[in-house]
Amino acid sequence: MGISICIPTYNQADYLELAVRSALEQTIPILEIIVSNDCSTDTTKEVLDKLSKEISILKVVHQPNNLGIAQNVNACLRLAKGDYIIRLDSDDCLMPQFAEKLVHQFSLYPNAGYAHAAVEEINPLGTKIRIRNLTRKTSFQSAEVALKEAIKGYKVAANIVMFSKQALEKINFLDSKVNFAEDYYMVTRISAANFGNIYCNEILSKYRVWTDKNKIRQKRKQEEIIGLTKVFQEVLEPVYTQKKWSLLPLYTMRESLAIRHSDCLSWKAYTPIEKEELKSVIYQLSSSSKVKIYIWIFLNGFGFIVVSYSKTILFIKSFIKNILFRLRKEN
Repeated sequence: MGISICIPTYNQADYLELAVRSALEQTIPILEIIVSNDCSTDTTKEVLDKLSKEISILKVVHQPNNLGIAQNVNACLRLAKGDYIIRLDSDDCLMPQFAEKLVHQFSLYPNAGYAHAAVEEINPLGTKIRIRNLTRKTSFQSAEVALKEAIKGYKVAANIVMFSKQALEKINFLDSKVNFAEDYYMVTRISAANFGNIYCNEILSKYRVWTDKNKIRQKRKQEEIIGLTKVFQEVLEPVYTQKKWSLLPLYTMRESLAIRHSDCLSWKAYTPIEKEELKSVIYQLSSSSKVKIYIWIFLNGFGFIVVSYSKTILFIKSFIKNILFRLRKEN
């Protein structure tokens, strides 16, 4: 049994060494650490040159052309030789027992395609913000249950995941042109291929959260909506049809997601032309009458009412989740 740790990176030179060393400091042997540098323009190459001289299991690939997030992840995962493959972003880090704890879970549940765990959120300076976890206890989830849960979104605490190589090969890795929501797409395809998943309710990694000062997320909003649409159109709807399950829950959730993302039409970051483009991709997700009403609300300056209500609900849900997590720890 071998474990590969894959670290796709782009312009994260300030954090990359921490990520690599966290991979190296696992409590069980690691077969290889693979870093795929997607044409970084900062000092990433110099950092990797230094680390390569010191760490014999470190394998570095400098991509000749910028692939983008999804395809750089895909390229990195495909290079792995281990039976289990950890995907780690270059600004995050693993705690020492991440690999050991999740490999143990795989030994208990060999039909799992991937495993994930609770995370500690940190800010760009490394200061703890909060604990991000699921309401699940440490447990195995069948493929059927996972597919029914998948309509509610990407059900992992963060995209720091250990995959079974067998599962990744079965779905041909990230064989899609999605440029956003690629993690959601990939784990949903694993569920569709009849693999379950494991959640470990222990904090086994640190996930860095960024303040979006340059409005990067806003600029990617169109790709995000397209990615979500592809999850439903290319993965969930075909497998629901194959299993002869009702498609109504999918249409209901698509409508809900379209409403949620229509708030971007009130953002000042977009020109009228860009808002028309966004409206078009939102309609690809859902063009129900309800969605059209919300789009009108956001385009005409009344969106602040909806946003205020949504933020209150999210705060309450997060508060309850943290209380439940603390109670479980005490018991």
